[in-house]
Amino acid sequence: MTEHQPDWLSPEEYQMIIGPSLKVAAELAASRGDPTLFKDLPSMLCLMYLVSHLRDYYVDEWAVLNAMSSETSLQKAPEAACMMVLTEGNVAKAELNSMIHSLNRAYQLVSDAQIMKEAEVDMQRAWEALKVSQHEQFLALLEQAAKKFVIALDRWEKSR
Repeated sequence: MTEHQPDWLSPEEYQMIIGPSLKVAAELAASRGDPTLFKDLPSMLCLMYLVSHLRDYYVDEWAVLNAMSSETSLQKAPEAACMMVLTEGNVAKAELNSMIHSLNRAYQLVSDAQIMKEAEVDMQRAWEALKVSQHEQFLALLEQAAKKFVIALDRWEKSR
């Protein structure tokens, strides 16, 4: 049996935060013409956005009720999700850290530009749907938030 890694989320947290975010971001990338996700920067930034926000809602509202994973693993969840995508995409190990670093820098720029406002309402509504176990509604709203995020990101990118 393998030893539990301290930087891993619990299976419940993975199902709540990472799994749906990966699904939505991958489908978004495919709809934008990239079936591999990691080659579509807006979709990767969207993945970071979805994971970050779901994690924040979780930590703020739910984690106190559950046995929460370590704060470090929750903080690193967006990076970990991206790392999974890059690893799945067979990105060379030597390139992984620089790619994650670049994604973090790009995400910080996007965050500072406050382009996420349009997606925020849908993220909040998605979280509310998740809390009452309306899974289909949760995924639909998560998808809607993702699309709004990428549209806002593309618009911002063109105006820079």
